[in-house]
Amino acid sequence: MKYKGADLNLNTNSTNKLIEILELKQIKFDKGEKSLFRKYSYYQVINAYKNLFVKDIEYIDTIRSNILQNKNIEFYKNVFKIKPEIKTEELYEKICDKICEKYGLKSNSLQEKEENIRQIQYHLHKYNSTTKYGDFVRMYKFEHELRLMLLKYTLIIEESMKNIFIAYLNDHNAKADYLVNMHNYNTSSIKNKAFDTMKLIIGKYDNTKSKPIKRKREQNITVPYWIIINELAMNQTYYAIANLQEDDSRNIFLNCTNFFTKLNLTNEKKGKSEAIRKKEEAQINTFKTILCYLGEFRNMLAHNQPIYCYNIESFDINKRYPLEYELPKTNKNKKYSDGNFIPKYKQQISLNAKLMRNLSDYFGEDSFNKNNYTNLNLSKIIYIIYKILINIDKNTDFYNELKNIFVKYNIILNEKKFEIENVEECINLLEEIKKIEEFDLEYKDIISKIEAKKAYKNFLHGKDNQLKDIKKTILQRSKKVKIVTKESKYKPFLESKRYTMFTGIDEKFFKNIL
Repeated sequence: MKYKGADLNLNTNSTNKLIEILELKQIKFDKGEKSLFRKYSYYQVINAYKNLFVKDIEYIDTIRSNILQNKNIEFYKNVFKIKPEIKTEELYEKICDKICEKYGLKSNSLQEKEENIRQIQYHLHKYNSTTKYGDFVRMYKFEHELRLMLLKYTLIIEESMKNIFIAYLNDHNAKADYLVNMHNYNTSSIKNKAFDTMKLIIGKYDNTKSKPIKRKREQNITVPYWIIINELAMNQTYYAIANLQEDDSRNIFLNCTNFFTKLNLTNEKKGKSEAIRKKEEAQINTFKTILCYLGEFRNMLAHNQPIYCYNIESFDINKRYPLEYELPKTNKNKKYSDGNFIPKYKQQISLNAKLMRNLSDYFGEDSFNKNNYTNLNLSKIIYIIYKILINIDKNTDFYNELKNIFVKYNIILNEKKFEIENVEECINLLEEIKKIEEFDLEYKDIISKIEAKKAYKNFLHGKDNQLKDIKKTILQRSKKVKIVTKESKYKPFLESKRYTMFTGIDEKFFKNIL
């Protein structure tokens, strides 16, 4: 029976079974890691980060071709748990049976089995023999810490965006019920989602878990826009602004552009050429898009999703260009002058180059935004967050925190730090060293004694003893000062190149964004 797209029920596996499956795929467990396996979610650790470690992906047709060529026979028997006595000519269909059983695919003939397996896009991941379960856990911990740090700073941008929104409404004498008045929204376009925003806002009115809202409802007072806006997440705030009447929406995004960047755009048209006006409009619209990107990224951070694969639509290690990107959005009907369709990736290259030029206008030219040929990946979104923060708070510690997380897990960066363990002993040592600076040999007195043919040797000997005592104390103090070397407890990350391929982050990135 051919699979027709209905929801399938996957077979579930016990913890021991999952460990066995990983070992069959050549993933190693160091001492104690099998007990560690129970501590973490298979989905959040293995599934989330497998693309960083996989060395090959085999689809059902590849498996069939290999078996026909008598390749990897023992590997297939092991990984699919097929009895050793099964003959090679029977092996392929047995594998198809195992896959169909796992995914609940009902099939009669071998042809049906193959078609159903192809339809669900089944693929077998193969790993290097050096891959360890601990590598997955390390990446999980690294990203968990990185997400928390990025979320902390993205929330600062979110709060600033809300403040700009509220300030604009305050300065334009908006009524308290502004956000529930349909006249304030642009409903002229089908693409506009004003009704979705209204539905969201009205839903917030019933959020009795919010004390400010609950208080206003108990008082039978309209919940004012400044309370509602503070209840919105960043992407909800973005769409609320985007769905307002065009003038209000544009002006708020203009204010956001000025606040978050070095630009100082105005609504003044007098004295501006058509080219300048178009450029400024494009700058506002591009930054509007950036805020949309940040809103979606903020949700990834808040919902504990892997971020190394930010904006990656698909990954196929067997393709010439393994990665496909979701954003920026493209026009599938766009054509060259000769009538041929422009591929998605070609359009994205052009749009990304335009974004980089705008980033140069927003934040000033640097080694990162000079490179026009870049994809929209984790490196670019981190760069944008950093530059916005630097613009609104020059004392931000974002860069140091970011760098320290990479150093801690020895991902891309590995630095040694030398720290004094007992600072008091170091202070004591410095005080003794200072005594040398203050030591007075009183050479004028010695010279005068010599010239007057007076005894001077005892005096000189006494000074020498004083100096020796100081040196002795310095040596004793120096031995008490303990200097410790601090560096990552992790070995260099073996899949750094793959991580860079996904994220665009390499060692140069940390220099280029400054």
